[in-house]
Amino acid sequence: MSLFLRCILIISFLGVITGSAQTPDWSTQIAPILYNRCAPCHHSGGVAPFPLITYNDAVQHAFSIQAQVNARLMPPFPADPDCSVPLLKDRHLTQQEIDYINEWVNGGMPAGNLNNAPAPPTFSTGSALPVIDQVFQFPAYTVPASTDQFRTFVLPTGFTSTKYLNQIEFQISNPEIVHHILLYYDPTTASLTKDQNEPGPGFTSNGTNSPSSSAVLIAGWVPGMEPEILPADFGYEIPANSYLAMEIHYAPGSQGKVDSTRVNLKFCAHPSPRAIYVSPVLFHYWPSLTNGPFIIPANTIKTFYEKSTVSLGDYSIYSILPHAHLICTRFDVYMTKPNSTDTVRLLCIPRWDFRWQLSYPLKNLVRFTPGSGYRLGARAVYDNTANNPNNPNNPPAMITLGEKTTDEMMVVFFAYLAYKPGDELIDLQTGTSQPQTEADQLHLFPNPAYDLVNLQAWISGGPVTMTLYNSAGMVVWQKQWDHQPQGSFADVVDVSKWAPGFYLAELRGNGFLQRAPLVKQ
Repeated sequence: MSLFLRCILIISFLGVITGSAQTPDWSTQIAPILYNRCAPCHHSGGVAPFPLITYNDAVQHAFSIQAQVNARLMPPFPADPDCSVPLLKDRHLTQQEIDYINEWVNGGMPAGNLNNAPAPPTFSTGSALPVIDQVFQFPAYTVPASTDQFRTFVLPTGFTSTKYLNQIEFQISNPEIVHHILLYYDPTTASLTKDQNEPGPGFTSNGTNSPSSSAVLIAGWVPGMEPEILPADFGYEIPANSYLAMEIHYAPGSQGKVDSTRVNLKFCAHPSPRAIYVSPVLFHYWPSLTNGPFIIPANTIKTFYEKSTVSLGDYSIYSILPHAHLICTRFDVYMTKPNSTDTVRLLCIPRWDFRWQLSYPLKNLVRFTPGSGYRLGARAVYDNTANNPNNPNNPPAMITLGEKTTDEMMVVFFAYLAYKPGDELIDLQTGTSQPQTEADQLHLFPNPAYDLVNLQAWISGGPVTMTLYNSAGMVVWQKQWDHQPQGSFADVVDVSKWAPGFYLAELRGNGFLQRAPLVKQ
């Protein structure tokens, strides 16, 4: 038999095997996906509008599930992994999981042997934290007016020594009316005095100023956020004898409705905790806002840019939380060098969704030091036209900066900690440090790539040369830097005009050589 005929037979045989593959069933393939990815929200008493616990639940909503996962709207995780650094708790389904769901729905939604299905998960109707060290129940408050209301409530911590907050959960008693929450500690009695001097629980605030000049922001809540659980040795520092000051923004239409939010805390048990700090490093005022004023006229689409203007020292970025309102459509956060094209993309949200404003912890800490010449930056797009279904005004009207839901904002909160050598090598997913091997040091993403490629590595410092070769061994791109500090190194390469194929990236410096493959599509 000729080699050609043998190949034809092999291909035909493989086609038979593929064609005879069984349709995924609920019990074997679909239940594990929904239990792991969807059930944490889609269960009785959960935040989602319907449960996805039983086979009948899944069948009833099968076509909606299929449409949502194909559009990558569910599970909700607005950040795009193709233009962000690797993120913790990425909720995106894998392509294999999406394929299983499509094949199951298109194949008639077979149940399989229900006796072989995994046991359905169970969920508490109370706290999602497995262990709570202390609960702060804030007083019940009846919202007095139908317009936006800002109210700050103050409670003594009773801490006799400094505590490091490792886990925090906001339990909102009335999520229909709570727009967002900011939680501070105040080492003085200034916030308490304001509370005591005004009748009723709490005191009136405005959403733009902290409760006192001494208050320090430690955490926040916006729609879509889950309890925050830090790595075991990280914690928000709260001094002894401090007061907790919680500002709540109540949305319009809340008049006469009651809220009594509680905060559940778990403290750091590590003997040497590392303090995490939170700051709105990027904000919608000059000099951070570079192309203000922050005004979006009716029937226009505007893009605004922000840059960091203050030095926080040599630190490691742990998480990023961008914030905007209804007409924002895209939000990007990055590091860049002034008067340079050197840009490191940190986080991109190509379809901003006001209902899902998440805090994004990074899988690997990113070092940010003023000595590197980099600045933090952000870009956000606002669509104030009738084509934006989220526009609060019909017809569109001018929108300006403000705390109200119908106003707009552009703020980026960063959680960070003092840098320690080796921070870049810690995998926060596993809690382990990664060895400095060639395979682990140089990262290219997205890969395969279409237009832009992020290069990221840990280097020992000094002169650095980055070279990319095509499959014939020819140099197609090269860049040199006279000096780079020890730590995280990054750049972005435009490959949009390159021919599809296989390339090799090579990073050289003092005492190191790192390589990684790249596929251009």
